[in-house]
Amino acid sequence: MEVVGIDKKSVSIDQVKNRITVELPEGMNHSLLYTKVKLTKGAELVPRMYGTRIDLICGSQEDKFFMVTRKDAGMMPDTVKYEFQFTQKAPLRIELADEHKENQYQIAGGESLYIKVENFLDGSPGEIRLEHQLDPTAPAITIGGCDFGFEEHPGVGTLDGQLELVIPLTTPIVPGPYAVSFRKKNGRMATASKPVVLTKGPIRLSWSGYLPQRSINGAPVAITGYNLYESSNLAIGLIDAEGKRYQTKITKYDPFGQTLTFDPGRNIKPGYYTLQIFTNGKLASYYDGTWAFQNYRFAVTKTSQQPFIMMFERSNDKNQEYADVYSYRDKPLAFQKGIGVGFLYWGFANLKTSTLWFDVELESITQPGYVKRTDIGIRNLSTYPEGVEWTIGDPFYPNYPPGKYRMRVVVTNPETHEEYKSEPFERVVEIR
Repeated sequence: MEVVGIDKKSVSIDQVKNRITVELPEGMNHSLLYTKVKLTKGAELVPRMYGTRIDLICGSQEDKFFMVTRKDAGMMPDTVKYEFQFTQKAPLRIELADEHKENQYQIAGGESLYIKVENFLDGSPGEIRLEHQLDPTAPAITIGGCDFGFEEHPGVGTLDGQLELVIPLTTPIVPGPYAVSFRKKNGRMATASKPVVLTKGPIRLSWSGYLPQRSINGAPVAITGYNLYESSNLAIGLIDAEGKRYQTKITKYDPFGQTLTFDPGRNIKPGYYTLQIFTNGKLASYYDGTWAFQNYRFAVTKTSQQPFIMMFERSNDKNQEYADVYSYRDKPLAFQKGIGVGFLYWGFANLKTSTLWFDVELESITQPGYVKRTDIGIRNLSTYPEGVEWTIGDPFYPNYPPGKYRMRVVVTNPETHEEYKSEPFERVVEIR
């Protein structure tokens, strides 16, 4: 056996342990899956079924990346498996890639951070560690090997010696400079000569335009998102279906910019509101490449038992129209009778019962007095513990007489026959 590019003196075979040890030369940084091995007759190189490049980083197989199988010719094969073990004597080195302007990385911005590595491959897993240089109370950011990989270039393949890293969205982060180090399980370690500066990114509360949290009768409520730092001088405003604006008070921040608590005020009425968040007096907006998020749908309910409609969308045409686009509040959400489908997403809480019934109720505007309910989902098969917030989604089928309607969700406790109705959805539903 010969490993192309490796001096023969750097390859040894232990015939007792069936192990092939390869001492890697300094400067070899590419994935070893691309290293060629020349074999004598009757032997073959067999990658593990799950042996991808990620094994080199995650260390799920430690140093056991490949097996060499030798078969005795002309007989029933006796198979002998050899495992590879890689060693590296040259020092591990890492640096931030050159393309990082001022070494900055935007928090929750979806960007990639690139790190150049030298003498990285040695058959041992490792992790990236970021430690705040100014705030000793800030938690260190540890990113395991399965959360990064070698950078890929279209038409070129793997770029030798460069790792692509994305910090997970839920990571607690205090903005500022962080020292970057790479730590291997075998004790090898390297630190970049310059820090990476984690800066505040765009503010956003959800990917969907609606919020799963609600206020009960105007009580304070905690909402989650990204880059909700107190230093950004944030303010939250609410707009009701008639266009009236309400100012709220932010009462609590979490230091990592992922949660804040605000007080809508006890004078606010149950219903659905447009929630907007401002930073230094300017409306915060986030664009994901398709949708711009600056208006969020927010509910206020009378009690915790009262359900609320989070989202209702039409999805029966090519240009999917979201019901939570607030500029469309005065425009009916239209469906063709018996054609297409919509999707309804709602929440409820604190109902102590073994079963619940869920219905959509449409009350006609064009034919006063006409009310129709349609059950949703499968009944009698679920258990709902007391005090737990639940969210449910189901298709909506427009099998109603043509006309304009107000829509509600109704939750019924069949054991007590109590009904809990949501506030009516603020957009008119039209069946044509």
